[in-house]
Amino acid sequence: MINTKFYDGFEGEPELVLTDGENKLIIWYGYFETVLDSLLDNNLEKRGIIKEYFNHEGWYDDSPWVIQDLRLTIAQMKSFDINTLDASEDMKSVLADLVNEIIHFLENAKNKTVVIEYD
Repeated sequence: MINTKFYDGFEGEPELVLTDGENKLIIWYGYFETVLDSLLDNNLEKRGIIKEYFNHEGWYDDSPWVIQDLRLTIAQMKSFDINTLDASEDMKSVLADLVNEIIHFLENAKNKTVVIEYD
């Protein structure tokens, strides 16, 4: 299954793809970056995907990049707090849906290798 819901309308702009080999979640990079910025603002420990984002490593350097700790990434995403965002209600709604979709995707892929592809 390929889910482009969070990239539709942004064709031609940077995209980020979560894939488990057979399923793909394609995300406009601006959405993904806003979620990660929010997680950084929540003072999460800089490990896993948050560390890679903070240090501009991981998928910035190597695409595809394997998410090493899916449980940690799921926990980090679950700590996303929509109320801390300084954004429009429409943007908050989209990001809340996106985070839920990412969590769902990762939970369904727990026994697989999940990679981030970034162009």
